[in-house]
This record gives sequence, C-alpha cells and structure tokens, in this order.
Amino acid sequence: MKLNDKIKRQIGLAGVIIACTLMASCKSEIVDGTTDIDNWPLVSIDVTYPEEFVHPGVLFDQNDIDRWRSIVQNQTQPQYGGFEILLNDELSNPNYVMNGPYEQLYSGDADGLPSIYLNFADDFAAACQCAIIFAATGQQRYASKSLEILNAYANTVRGEMFSATGNSDHILMIGNIAVKLVYATELLRYLPDSGMTDEMFAKVCNMLRTLCVGPLDEFFARTDPKTKAVGNFGASAMNSYLCMGILFDNMDMYRKAVDIYLNGYESGSIRYYIDGETGQCQESGRDQTHAQLGIGMLSTLCEAAWKQGTDLYGVLDNRLLRGYEYTAKYNLGYEVPFKYMPELTGKYNWYEIDQVDKEELANGDRTEGRRGKFSPIYERAYNHYVTRIGDSMPYTKEVLDKIRPEGNGAPDIAHLGFGTFLYCSEGFQKTDK
Repeated sequence: MKLNDKIKRQIGLAGVIIACTLMASCKSEIVDGTTDIDNWPLVSIDVTYPEEFVHPGVLFDQNDIDRWRSIVQNQTQPQYGGFEILLNDELSNPNYVMNGPYEQLYSGDADGLPSIYLNFADDFAAACQCAIIFAATGQQRYASKSLEILNAYANTVRGEMFSATGNSDHILMIGNIAVKLVYATELLRYLPDSGMTDEMFAKVCNMLRTLCVGPLDEFFARTDPKTKAVGNFGASAMNSYLCMGILFDNMDMYRKAVDIYLNGYESGSIRYYIDGETGQCQESGRDQTHAQLGIGMLSTLCEAAWKQGTDLYGVLDNRLLRGYEYTAKYNLGYEVPFKYMPELTGKYNWYEIDQVDKEELANGDRTEGRRGKFSPIYERAYNHYVTRIGDSMPYTKEVLDKIRPEGNGAPDIAHLGFGTFLYCSEGFQKTDK
C-alpha cells in the first residue's frame, strides 16, 4: 500500500474510536436526563434454541464452504468478483508480516501506552481472511499464515482487553476486531488438513476466554443503562459473545446473547435499536457510519444464530429488514421520515437525521458527509430475506446494484466485508439452510 493511502486509512480507522469517545460531549442531551423509554411494553420474545451446536457454524457452515469452493472452481459471477477482491486484499497475503503479537491488547492511548489497535486489527483480519481463503481453495499456505497469527497471539497475550482511557471502547475492540479470530478459529478447527491441533485450539480458546469474556460479562452486567453506550456497542458485544459461545460449545453463553438481543434492556437489542413502524435506527440521527455499524452487527449475530437453527432475523415481524430498508433508502438519496428516538443511556439524543454529521460539516470538522457511503453489510441481510425466504428489499437491492461486489471493511475496521462472495447464494439456494 502506498504511504499516502496508508495514512488516509489510519485517519479513517482512527475516526471510529474518536467518534465514540467524543459522544460524551454531545450537545443534544435532554436537560433533565430522563426519557419515557422505561415504560415501553416489553413482551418477552421466545425462539428455538439448538440442542447441540453445528460445527463449523460460527457465521459460516459447511454449506457456505461448499458454495465458496464451487464459486472459485467455476468462477461464478457475481460472487467470484467478490472472491477476487478478497484474494487481492493486502491482508489476505500468505506472506503477510504480523505487527504483533502484543502482550496487552487495549483500545486508545494513555498512561504511556501507545495506540496499537490498528496494528492488531490488521493482524486479526489477516488471520480471518487467510482462513476463509483456505476454506475456499484448500491452499495450505493460507491456513499456515492464519495459524501463525493465532498461535503467536495465543502464546503472548496476557490478561483482559481493556481501555487505556477508561471508557468502554475496548468493548468495540472485542466485538469488531477480536471476533475475527473467533471466525478463523472455527473454520480451521473443523476443516480437515488445516494443521490446527487440539493443543493449538485449546490455547486459542483459552486466550479468547481470558481476553474477551470477562469484559463482555461486565458490560452486560451493568444494570443502569446510563453506564453503557449507544447501540452499536451492544450489538457488537452480543455478536461476539454468541459466536464465542458456539466456538466454546457453551450453550449458556449462546442463550445469554440471544436473550439480550431479544429481551435485554440494552440500547443494542432489536426492540430498542430499530423503530418497528418506520425502520429508523437509534443512530440514524447521529450519522450513517454508525447506523450501518449497528444494523450490520445485528445481522451478523442473526446469521450466526441462523446457522444454529435460531431465527433472530424474523423476530418482531422482520424488524431488522425494516432497519436495513430505511437505512438503504436514506443513503440512496431518498427522503425518509424521522422522529425523535431516545436511547437508553439518556446521554445521546438527536432531533434530526444525520445531526452529528451536519454539525461536523458546519463546524468544518468534515469536508464531506457520510450519507451515501455504503458499508459492506448489505449482502448478508439481502441473502437471508430475499434469496432464502423470498421477501422483498427493494432499496437494499438498489444499493447492491450500485456497489456489488462488496469490498473489504475499510476504512471502517468493524466489518469483515466481502459479502458478495461470503453470503450471496443466488443460484445456490439448494445448498443453503
């Protein structure tokens, strides 16, 4: 990558954390700090849980792998175009040189701790992308690179993920970055000839337990929502917790994540993040990067649960579909309804759509808005609602007509990306659940 491109990418990635940190100074806080959201009716939602886990089954199952191999062998379009983007990404290189491993993993920089999250973000994405390419091609060198990264960190990391600045941004680091190690480990564990031994698997799982589970449990245990954060934090936390539950064969973790998604008094739960009438998202009033981050993480969780026989996509009359369509429609340039939509912390309240983006543009903090910049989150939801179950998503389809094949997660580190290759099963419906 050219130096200027690298600098641009670092600036873009840093914005993800900086934006989250700056939220505390939002000027639109309700004066008395209260809302009536506590009185919303909360009818319990029930779903089916698996008796035992399907493996591989953390986001991707054997049907997906078989489809990937067919796509690569036959160069099936449009999916093969997505595979080429994945294959040519700088983090998919079997000769990738790690930035780490690091003994401590944390967000931010303070107290003499330099910022390293961009470095381990690249390492973890490389491990995941190489594992996927191995699954799709059988080329051992990609498995070897993924295992090299996994083993290096498993033998080095000590202690829990934490925030150097004392906020909750380490929850995002777990939910957006460390989860990619979970995806990689599941693939390598259950694919023959990957080279992952029982000892390696145990070491990596032990690292993930130590690094991630304690901070997530602490985050979920905060009974006062004012001590949490906006919904994309909770969405990413739930997804990573559910995926680790599958990897660890821990049904209690899986059920806990599902229950929070369905019934939790949590800004990232489905009933609080998306309005049931319009599909407006809790962060639609903030900016479109974060609104897409929230629904993207919710659909990732839904996809992992679907692989285990739990339908979270369909709850509350396909509410997630409404969130996608609202977000797609607005980012395509259409007008959408907007209403004041309080969130549970009581700290971040927006009274018009894209309020933060508009304020930053007016103040000269941004040179262009984020509306119309599509994150790589649309193929996954479209594949479920349209290709799998035959529903309609006209605005999401219009997005895909513009951006297909989906690229990588840059400049936003939160997303895995490559959705056209990973999820699009058009023409392969018989191989999907």
